[in-house]
Amino acid sequence: MRGSGVPAGKMSPTGSVLWALIPLFTLGLGTLFVLGWAVHRLRSLGLALSAFVALIMTVIALSLVDSPDGSTSSTVATWIIVALIGGGLTATFVTRPRLVDPAHSYRTSKRDPVAEPTWSPRPTQSAPGAVDPAIDDALERRRRRAEARRLLERDPALARELLIGRPDLPRRYDDGGLVDVNHAPVAVLAALPGFTPEMAERVAEARVEHHGFDFVEELEAYADLPQGLADELAERFVFLRIASDPPRPAPSRSGRSFRRR
Repeated sequence: MRGSGVPAGKMSPTGSVLWALIPLFTLGLGTLFVLGWAVHRLRSLGLALSAFVALIMTVIALSLVDSPDGSTSSTVATWIIVALIGGGLTATFVTRPRLVDPAHSYRTSKRDPVAEPTWSPRPTQSAPGAVDPAIDDALERRRRRAEARRLLERDPALARELLIGRPDLPRRYDDGGLVDVNHAPVAVLAALPGFTPEMAERVAEARVEHHGFDFVEELEAYADLPQGLADELAERFVFLRIASDPPRPAPSRSGRSFRRR
C-alpha cells in the first residue's frame, strides 16, 4: 500500500544530490544504474528510453576502453564517457525534485524561524511590517499535513480511524486539508484549487476503473488532468486503500505503464 501522495520517492534533499552526482563519481558508468532506478520509481517512458540509450553507450564504451591511446576507438570511447557524464547529470538533476520526500522541506520550514514567523494576536492593530495572520495559518495547515502523512506512514489503521483525507465526514482530527483521492466524493475533489467539476468526475470514473490510485503520476495519466496540476496538488493528496479494494492490475495508457509494488 502506498500511504501518501508523495510523487515517487522518499529521498532527503542531501541524499538526492548525492544520487544525482553518481554519473560524475563513476565517470559515466553509473548513469545506466541511476536512470534504471529512477525508471523503477517513476514509471516514466522518457526515463526508460534514456536508460536504454545509456545502456547502449555503456556497452560501446566498455568495448573500446582497451583501445590504444590516440586511436579513433579511444577517442570515441572518451566522447561517449563525456556524453554519459553530461547526459546523466542533466537527467538526474531534472528528475531529482520528483524523488525528494516533501516532508523533509516541511520539517525544515517548521524549524526555520524565518519560514514560520510569529504575529500579533490583535490582527486589527497589526504593527507595520507584521506578518499576515493568513500566512501563519497556512504554515500551521502545512505542518498538520506533514504530521498527518507521518502518522499515515507509521500507522495506516489509525489514519483510517481518524478519517485522514476525508473532510466530507464528521471527525475530530485536523489533517491540515489532506484529500484522500481514492475515497473523497466528487464535491470535495471539485473544490481543490485548479480543479473543475468535470476533472473531479474524470478522477472518480478513473479510480473506479483502475481500482484506485497509488501515486500522483497515475492520477494525472488516468484522469487526463492538465499537465502539472496533479504535481502542484501532490502535497494535498493521499492515496488510502482499504482491505475490500480488489487487486490492482498493471494498467497502461498513452505509452505510460505502471506496476503495483
